Amino acid sequence: MSHLLDQTLALLRSHPTLRQGDRILAAMSGGVDSSVMAALLHRGGYEVIGVSMQLFDKKSAQTSDGKCCTLDDFQDARRVAYELGFPHYVMDFESRFRETVIEGFIQGYLNGETPSPCIRCNQHLKFSALMERADSMAAHFVATGHYSTISWDGGKWQLRKAADPAKDQSYFLFHHTQATLPRTLFPLAHLSKPEVRRLGAELGLHLADKPESQEICFVTQDRYDAFLAAEGRDPGLGEGDIRHLDGRVLGQHQGFWRHTVGQRRGLRIAAAEPLYVIRVEAASNTVWVGSESDLMSTDLVAREISWVNEPPVGPLACEARIRSRSPEAEALVIPLPDGRVKVAFAESQRAIAPGQAVVFYRDGEVLGGGWIDSRL
Repeated sequence: MSHLLDQTLALLRSHPTLRQGDRILAAMSGGVDSSVMAALLHRGGYEVIGVSMQLFDKKSAQTSDGKCCTLDDFQDARRVAYELGFPHYVMDFESRFRETVIEGFIQGYLNGETPSPCIRCNQHLKFSALMERADSMAAHFVATGHYSTISWDGGKWQLRKAADPAKDQSYFLFHHTQATLPRTLFPLAHLSKPEVRRLGAELGLHLADKPESQEICFVTQDRYDAFLAAEGRDPGLGEGDIRHLDGRVLGQHQGFWRHTVGQRRGLRIAAAEPLYVIRVEAASNTVWVGSESDLMSTDLVAREISWVNEPPVGPLACEARIRSRSPEAEALVIPLPDGRVKVAFAESQRAIAPGQAVVFYRDGEVLGGGWIDSRL
């Protein structure tokens, strides 16, 4: 046994409530991360039940090259389970996925927003629907291959960044609470991707070198406009104005839902300076553009706020992140009477996009987050 494997198993055994022999529902997408996660739990002496989630039509899954959750991925997950000797099931969550993720994705674009479906999937499927299935199978824990850390400080559970900043996925998990964290396992939290691949090879997994999946699983060829058309949700409004913030009409767009805040390419307008999408206005079928300086803003309003622990009773000083790969920035979170919050940054942020998540941190700990309504 290598030092890395020995260290990883020791960390599993140090979990405050996990005991050897406990039954764990392991979410297996068929990728390297989730396969290594399940293999580690099995090697550690826990009772593993592998589960792959069928989220969308199998025919679409077969043609989604480079995506996760395809039929080939399910076969990879099944093979890992078979070779290691634990059961594996494919569970149908297609209707729930459509209701909670796909419909929200579509409506977000039709509202002029830039949606983030992966967070919704984590929230409503992997850590809600799967926990319900875990209950029905007498499994107390749900484990995934996410790169984020769960710890117990003696008084409350904490969600923290992963050890490897390049792989940290804590931004996508802000919806966790004191009810879900005790039942969630992230065995890869302390590892880098190369270390995960090394463990996969040591554990004898056939897919240790399998490429990572990219982009959104249910959108083929990364064409969101084509997806909306195929779903019969193209609003059919036709051309609309591309307007400068000073009011000038600079050109025509072929659908406001084809544009997002911060976009520069594909506008097909001539100007003396580079222009960027500043705002997408669905109600008037207008795309507003301006200079890069017009993208900068210090304030936003967010809705559907979720807190990992108790919500603050007043303004909260923290760091906030407005995109998964953006750095955190010093901010003040101010509760509003209608349940939303205002986030005031100490310095201007670039391209704050409605529909994206804003996540609150302090010293590497996730405090909570919500969905950007607007920038001010």
